[in-house]
Amino acid sequence: MMMMMSLLSGSDDPKNSRKLAANLRRRVNVDVAYTHSVNYEEPIIDEQELRGSLFQVDDDTYILAFDSVIAGTTVTNTLKLQADTLSWVIIGNTHARQTFKEGEWYSNQFFVDGNTLMCRNKCRRMDSHFNDDGGFIDLFYELYSGDAHLGHYSLEVYIH
Repeated sequence: MMMMMSLLSGSDDPKNSRKLAANLRRRVNVDVAYTHSVNYEEPIIDEQELRGSLFQVDDDTYILAFDSVIAGTTVTNTLKLQADTLSWVIIGNTHARQTFKEGEWYSNQFFVDGNTLMCRNKCRRMDSHFNDDGGFIDLFYELYSGDAHLGHYSLEVYIH
């Protein structure tokens, strides 16, 4: 924790690091809506109201951490929004590492039940906004494994 605070503040003085980290982090309510649709069939929608922590690293970088439930199991989500790129890491029974930037292709890695699945995503739309009252992330993307289209996905995160 001290190393993280030192990295955030650029200072080796623990008192200054703690003070800056306290100003940058706050507990927030997080409303998450995750939608998945294959071949434009009826979408699967998962909505959750959660608690999390929001960190402002600098003017263009925010980190949101929260626990959610996937398939009945609690997982930890970390979303890092830096300018126009979103990194999303999920840790639990299902592990995933995904990166998104509007109009770009990125590789993704999923770990489920001891198996690894490599995919790629095409981010069709990404919008976000943060201020003192909270913020939102709105993401729409397609997921592929090889030539197989795995569906259309959306992630909406409202922070308040």
